[in-house]
Amino acid sequence: MADYFEKKINIESRYVNRKRVLRNSVLFQLLQELTVEATEKAGVTRDFTLDRGLLWIIAKQSFEVVRMPSYDETITMRIYPMKTMHIFFPRYIEIFSEGITRYEKDSLNDPKDNSSPIITGTSLWLLMDEKDRSIAFPEKSGIRIEGAAAPKRAVSLKAVMLPAPDSSEVIFSGSRELTAGWSLSDMNGHLNNSRYFDIADDLIPLDEIETLSPKGFQADYINEILPGDRLFVEYQKTAEAWYFRGDLVDKEKPAFRLKISY
Repeated sequence: MADYFEKKINIESRYVNRKRVLRNSVLFQLLQELTVEATEKAGVTRDFTLDRGLLWIIAKQSFEVVRMPSYDETITMRIYPMKTMHIFFPRYIEIFSEGITRYEKDSLNDPKDNSSPIITGTSLWLLMDEKDRSIAFPEKSGIRIEGAAAPKRAVSLKAVMLPAPDSSEVIFSGSRELTAGWSLSDMNGHLNNSRYFDIADDLIPLDEIETLSPKGFQADYINEILPGDRLFVEYQKTAEAWYFRGDLVDKEKPAFRLKISY
């Protein structure tokens, strides 16, 4: 039996932005769906989780990007379930290109080489109790996943909060108050992890984001955001990245930290 689960996906028009490149938020939506599917294939179906009031959530993730997939490209997403770390379920993921489309042939150095991943990264998952919204301990919940040893190339994540940039490196900053809308929530009842990247993209000036190609993503999901919650979001730009800090205004708690490298 393979130590990984993989799936081929075609990048459809609904997945891309106006540059015909995979949207940041959709990348993480696809990663989320793949991870849940792989978990169910491993035997931990909704009978053991959702139907018992246990929700899969993401605490932290970090990814490196060679390039983002383009419209009509076929990719293979491969996930390695790694050994459980106390309350965390780590997942290492690689994405490979299986086909080059007319929109990107001219921009690739070697369009025939699909032996190396174009995106790699690790995410840390948790179980949350749906009723009291607290972390559910795997041993008490009876959830056990026989993870494999991580590939040597995998990057391990530590449960350390993403630091803010050094003030001397900040060349632009701003802030905005937002209200989490109903359309941003998912079946877990809170803002879906992928939608944080939509918020971030919309805060970057349009004339700049049109020219940017992401090289990496880091995200900390600290406290869940519910529909109607007010957020105060600060954003900062350095020479190599944009940083985002979101705090819950009324609950006076940190909500998330993001870093998108370009």
